[in-house]
Amino acid sequence: MAKKEKRKSLFQKNVIPFSKQNFVILAIGFVLILIGYYLMVVGDVDSFIAVTLAPIILFIAYVIVIPYAILKRFKNKKD
Repeated sequence: MAKKEKRKSLFQKNVIPFSKQNFVILAIGFVLILIGYYLMVVGDVDSFIAVTLAPIILFIAYVIVIPYAILKRFKNKKD
């Protein structure tokens, strides 16, 4: 019974499923994306930065940081 009540409380209109920590990690992911694209634009065509470093940063942001921010469930202060 308690599990059903908890599920119902998650789907209320005024409840946000993300905590402040989720938004901070998501912002870090977006900053990493901006840095990755910036490094790709600034570097020469055959430079280490444009060919290797920028794609690694973009991969980390898209595949690790942003999904972690979305999927990780932190405890809210109300819980």
